[in-house]
Amino acid sequence: PYLDTINRPILDFDFQKVCSITLSNLNVYACLVCGKYFQGRGKQTTAYLHSVQLSHHVFINLDTHKVYCLPDNYEVVDPSLRDIQYVLDPTYTAAEISALDARTTKARALDGSQYWPGLIGMNNIKANDYLNCVVQALSHVPPLRNFF
Repeated sequence: PYLDTINRPILDFDFQKVCSITLSNLNVYACLVCGKYFQGRGKQTTAYLHSVQLSHHVFINLDTHKVYCLPDNYEVVDPSLRDIQYVLDPTYTAAEISALDARTTKARALDGSQYWPGLIGMNNIKANDYLNCVVQALSHVPPLRNFF
């Protein structure tokens, strides 16, 4: 019903999974419209208030990966959401990891942009670009990268 309001380009699940208001890590949902994290689904929760105040209705539980429509509080089951659910907890087989070095095609991000797998940097939060350089350099050492 509100799936057309999902804003895939701004979704980023690399941040710590805590509510942006209460800073709690219990029962946290991501708003799929603005990308912010909120706690709970009940009437007195930050996610519920966010959905009422800003008319953002589609949320995903960051632990169970279930998608809900708030404030009506019903689960949304739709195959078009599988890409978002996968990005929350991606898994790779040993064959996929070993194929990274041989891959000659680009991958596609949620926002539709293309990139070479293994060449994406970290989010620059409070001047961590020095760490980004170190991680990128180490990620190009196949035995080390494949170990982790």
